[in-house]
Amino acid sequence: MVKQLCLAVVGTFLVCTSALAQFGAVESQADAETFETGFKLEVFGPTVGVAATFPVPAEWEDQKVKFVEQEVSPSSATVRFVDIDGTRQARVDIPRLAAGDTAQVLLRYEVQRDPIVAPTMPNDLTIPDSRSLDRLQRKFLLPSPLIESRDQQIVETAKSLAMDGGTSWDQVKAYYDFVHQNVTYENGPMKGAVAALNDGRGDCEEMTTLFVALCRAGNVPARTVWVPGHCYPEFLVKTADGADRWVAVEMTNDFPFGQSPEKRPILQKGDNFRLPGNRKSQHYVKQELVIRDYKGTTAPVITWLPPPGKEPPPAQ
Repeated sequence: MVKQLCLAVVGTFLVCTSALAQFGAVESQADAETFETGFKLEVFGPTVGVAATFPVPAEWEDQKVKFVEQEVSPSSATVRFVDIDGTRQARVDIPRLAAGDTAQVLLRYEVQRDPIVAPTMPNDLTIPDSRSLDRLQRKFLLPSPLIESRDQQIVETAKSLAMDGGTSWDQVKAYYDFVHQNVTYENGPMKGAVAALNDGRGDCEEMTTLFVALCRAGNVPARTVWVPGHCYPEFLVKTADGADRWVAVEMTNDFPFGQSPEKRPILQKGDNFRLPGNRKSQHYVKQELVIRDYKGTTAPVITWLPPPGKEPPPAQ
């Protein structure tokens, strides 16, 4: 489970149509589902300068999003949206609140996701030549926070898994199989790819970071996909007609390579974000709330939506 994506940080303090699912046509697609996100803040003393940020669903190749409505109080609160490397972030500012006030920001969306079904002809897929990648794609070959793809242990492990012959699909599956065979699922603090390799334990984050790191060390563009309470990886391939496509895989449980029941809204893709006001690159765009001046004797209470999620159900 994502350990910080659904935690509050308080400082000073989803139309049935035919569709493509990982390039294969599917007869139907789930109806758009309603997704709500935001927060409620209760304060117990004079409060000045509330600033909150959190990711919201955005359009991706495998997801359509429609903003429905917002419920915002007090009336002085303002909500705006910014783009951070493809991730859409809501930013809320509330000038002041009185003791006993409750502030609430609820954003409602309709989100329609493509199902994650393995490509119908995986052996026809190839890994793109790094020289053919554009600037945005090339960054998914580089190290990022907690994905230490140039660490010697990661590089040597990727080399040991290199295949002579076989398909590109087989090669990436070798990285996937290695993670499943060498990392036991165990929920805990976020620690990254090298620690997951050394400890042999971790949850969706560690299994994803290690898979992504091995892919990148093996010159396969890969990135992290974030949904409420969970994450999984996807890697870049070229189809037989030369088109670029991202293939999603589920690291938790024993789902077939390239399949997953995951249908929660995609909140962000990537794992190396530069946030305004923070010089250090971040692994993801997390939820944060900061209060500039708070004079209550009881700490404010922040409740985020959606509540923490769970991993996908066990494979049958």
